[in-house]
Amino acid sequence: MTGMNLKVNVDLRRIGVVALRVIRQLKRDRRTIGLITFAPIVLMILFGYALSGDMSGVTLGLVDGGGHDVLKAHLGGIKDFNILYLGSESDAEKLVSQGRLNGAVVLEPDEVRVLLDATSIQISNTILAAAQSGAREEMAKLLENLPGQQSQGSKSGDMSGDMNLIVTRYLFGYDLEMMDTVGPAILGLVVFFFTFINASISFIRERSQGTLEKFMVSPLSRVEMVSGYVLGFSLFTLLQSTTTLLVVTYGFGVPMRGNPLTALVVVLLLGAGALVLGSFFSNFARSEFQVVQFIPLIITPQIVLCGVWWPLQSVPEFIRPISYILPLTYAGDALRAVMLKGAGVTDILYPDLFALGVFFLVFFLAATLMLRREVG
Repeated sequence: MTGMNLKVNVDLRRIGVVALRVIRQLKRDRRTIGLITFAPIVLMILFGYALSGDMSGVTLGLVDGGGHDVLKAHLGGIKDFNILYLGSESDAEKLVSQGRLNGAVVLEPDEVRVLLDATSIQISNTILAAAQSGAREEMAKLLENLPGQQSQGSKSGDMSGDMNLIVTRYLFGYDLEMMDTVGPAILGLVVFFFTFINASISFIRERSQGTLEKFMVSPLSRVEMVSGYVLGFSLFTLLQSTTTLLVVTYGFGVPMRGNPLTALVVVLLLGAGALVLGSFFSNFARSEFQVVQFIPLIITPQIVLCGVWWPLQSVPEFIRPISYILPLTYAGDALRAVMLKGAGVTDILYPDLFALGVFFLVFFLAATLMLRREVG
């Protein structure tokens, strides 16, 4: 068998020539330099504030049936809770079921009931921990008023009795795991990510091949052009959404307590928004490489700020308004409501479906206007 001698000659000068060419090419691309320089700064600021923020803006219902003044004062003194005083436990259950309350505490002379929505594990744990802390504080004050010898003998037993004082009721999600609570939002994130990338790259190829210029000299209007692209891509988005939904529900066991068609409508509306967003931002890119550079600025903030991995209440209040202009915030909320609570279309119509529809219309109009700018 004849052996083969492989000899590799490495010339540092030739390597330097290639490196210098890359540097010169990047130097001429100011957009790339800007993204390389400023995108990491923006992302580090977002991650830093989002991960370091405490839970705030938790809406808690309080039904005062008498007694437990210390516990009531403890809950009212937590600045991160927005307390809504209610007249009955049934009112609290209704508001928690509608998503208008994150939880509720019902005070009775001989018992404290905590009503929780465990579709957000972090929020439910925060509410339960606050109630338990208040109960311990109340028990400690009661022990201080006992005679000295009796107080010493009762501390070990009574301090553990504060937990028996609290009865926990999960209106939703008592059997949910972590994957169940984040799975619906991840479903929306995956569809949004790939739809945005595919639409952006496809529009760039249409421009580079001259297809868009040919359309512009045809009788087609700009609205008809964008509508046609959205309709064509929507068929692939439907396939992608369906397969992703099946993987999440059957592959990972995420519950589907509502109508699967309702969840599919939410995902398709989110995908339509991603399509027009991708077509809009493709106007600012000249190559597929530049489209990839948009990912840190378009996709990553939605992972951080839209409640995918942690609830919106953990996002600092001064940057939380950004969360409410991002589509994944509303898609994640709607998908959790449908999949984990069994909500119908009317339950998520406002604000979730309404916000997704507005997002689509705004960027559909923007993408249409940018076609005129591109050719003109």
